Amino acid sequence: MKADRELIEKCVEGDRSAFEKVIQLYERKVFGLIYQTTRSSDVVEDLAQEIFVKVYFSLPKFRLDASFDAWIYRITLNHCYDYLRKRQSAPQVLVSELTEDESQLFENLTASTASATPDTAKRLEMRQIAGKLLGLLHPLDRSLLILKEVEELSIEELARIFTTSKSAIKLRLFRARNHLRDEYQKIGRKKGRHYEPSI
Repeated sequence: MKADRELIEKCVEGDRSAFEKVIQLYERKVFGLIYQTTRSSDVVEDLAQEIFVKVYFSLPKFRLDASFDAWIYRITLNHCYDYLRKRQSAPQVLVSELTEDESQLFENLTASTASATPDTAKRLEMRQIAGKLLGLLHPLDRSLLILKEVEELSIEELARIFTTSKSAIKLRLFRARNHLRDEYQKIGRKKGRHYEPSI
């Protein structure tokens, strides 16, 4: 569910109760995007609080003709990237921290020609592979893929969030998917198997 124009207008005018409703509408997505970008569950709540404070005090600058979703996603991602830069270390992915959405995403991206309904062992193996693949992606590419494949945002929305052209988004997605496919095939070769990812 998205915030409607009337609710956003009330927020821009300084209505705190309206902003509390906005938090309720967006907190799951913001929490999820923070975690997917930083890969650290310990910092999600603190970063989310900082982000919503930043959103609140930035509301007077928001243009009502713009996409509110894209605006919040952009603030969230920029804050996460600032946090990662300050840490000066690449986030690591633990297989146990992989969300169900991410597991499903990479099962789709790297689906092999094996059974369409893999057994428990196969699903566990796919989950482990997904974790390794996620760890190889730059945080920007990971958040871009998650927003496209899990949140199902359009190329136009992604271009607004990442403040770049649609062609640049398409190219970045293409390269990220190719990177995943290449790395997935390397894993397959090491295991003596031939994977045929459907990307």
